[in-house]
Amino acid sequence: MPIEGPRLLEEAQRSGLEIASVFARRGTVVPAVSSSSQVYEIEPAIFKTIQSTETSQGIIALVRPRYFRLPDIVSTANPLIVMLVRLQDPGNVGTILRVAESFGADGCLATVGTASALNSKTLRASAGSVFRLPHVWDLDIRQAASMLKASGIGIVGTAPSAQQTIDEWDWNKPSAIVIGNEGRGLSEEEKDLCDVLLRIPQCAAVESLNSAIAAAVILYEASKQRMNR
Repeated sequence: MPIEGPRLLEEAQRSGLEIASVFARRGTVVPAVSSSSQVYEIEPAIFKTIQSTETSQGIIALVRPRYFRLPDIVSTANPLIVMLVRLQDPGNVGTILRVAESFGADGCLATVGTASALNSKTLRASAGSVFRLPHVWDLDIRQAASMLKASGIGIVGTAPSAQQTIDEWDWNKPSAIVIGNEGRGLSEEEKDLCDVLLRIPQCAAVESLNSAIAAAVILYEASKQRMNR
């Protein structure tokens, strides 16, 4: 998996990932890496052709990511899980991964149609959380919902019209928070797969919150309840 920039390289190392190779633009200071990592110095003109962003700061590394299976996440004791349904903005996906790790989620699931966890924008927005938070991508939502329910995990969807608010749900129970598509939210079929629909209480009639902001608010409430139990 390619990553760009010294900060992501340092986060990958801090997360215990194996750094296979580092490609540095000539003259760039390379963060200390394991002696087993191959370091190559690249001429600036050539380096420019292989970088995918302008923020690489002269560093591209190839790392070996960890791979997880759905049972690895759902079998966690009293899990708190985030499930992304067709989120298309990699910036939102990365931010949610970062927020999920911050508030103690045990893992993140994503259905087919969600921006890749390995997208360069996702990697940057996650600020290294993608290296540490267990995650499984490209799931069929029905199969994932079936396994969650079979494992005793409550599937919690969100809808502005829901009667119950997020602070009225007992987050000390095993729970999977479902975050829908940025523009359309959850479809009626997807809502039917949920055990409960909740809404975020708001002071003004704002049409909807950004998906990453909504996830942060819900995860904060879940984390607060779990810490105070």
